[in-house]
Amino acid sequence: MFGLFNKNSGSESLPEWFTTLEESKERLFLFLDKLEAKMEELCNAAIPELKEQLANDEDMYKRTFHRVYAGINGQLSNIREKARDVYDEKINDLYDNLKSEVSVLHPHYDLLSKFRTECSDRYNKEFEEKYQYWRNQLEKTQERDLEIEYQKILAEYDEIKNSFNCKQCGGNITIEKIFFIDTYIACSHCQTQNTFEPSSQARNLQNFARNLAEQRVSHLLEIYHTENNKERELYHERHELSLSTIHEKDKKILAQNQSQMDDLENRRKEVIKNAPKLYHVYLRAMYDEWNKITPDLKEHHEKLYENQINY
Repeated sequence: MFGLFNKNSGSESLPEWFTTLEESKERLFLFLDKLEAKMEELCNAAIPELKEQLANDEDMYKRTFHRVYAGINGQLSNIREKARDVYDEKINDLYDNLKSEVSVLHPHYDLLSKFRTECSDRYNKEFEEKYQYWRNQLEKTQERDLEIEYQKILAEYDEIKNSFNCKQCGGNITIEKIFFIDTYIACSHCQTQNTFEPSSQARNLQNFARNLAEQRVSHLLEIYHTENNKERELYHERHELSLSTIHEKDKKILAQNQSQMDDLENRRKEVIKNAPKLYHVYLRAMYDEWNKITPDLKEHHEKLYENQINY
């Protein structure tokens, strides 16, 4: 159906369908170029606005931000869907149709195989990498600087801690710490119970305290991940070295390779042993910070910590 052979049947001539492959590949590449440019334009315009929206949104739940974020993320997903639809229709369908007539024994099967590989790499690797990059950049706009929010709560506390007065006698009542819920406080002058109502942002502290603690020690988590990832890297390095020796006959080279493989395996075992220790260092530091932020909940935090390290 695609004209499997030219009129010139010489083995060096290209099949008529080769032109179709080249044109389809070129159109795909141009189309993906345009979609990538559109993703870049969309995100470069949206990211600064999203960051500003998050910083200035007074809503505790950041509902306006999340609504705008969802819209931008939806547009990015639509671009990805367009790429997938075109790839399936123009590349996969063409390949499947030709493959039904061009077997692996065909003298020009390599042309069909190369077409699929190049198109697949362009779509599944290059385009997907760029999509994931912009998706990650968008996700980062959700990362609030919780330290700033915490400092606002501390500043608010400094302002109100000595300005609360008894409803009965008017005597000054010192607010000794940050409260998250409505709390009864006795007046030291007349013993009347007064209800102290914390602000919305003070109430919210316990909701983001752990996230703030995690932000403060994120460098320790990164150290753990770096060490933990070494295990797979060392495993694959040893595996590739092992495969390279399958047909090797030289005993000296075999001995050298075995020595290298033993060293890689010892290093891998050391990583397996060391990585959990680094994670425990991170956990302990995170819970210590959490306790500093909300000391009243320390007992509860420590129970969570014991459960987590013993799980």
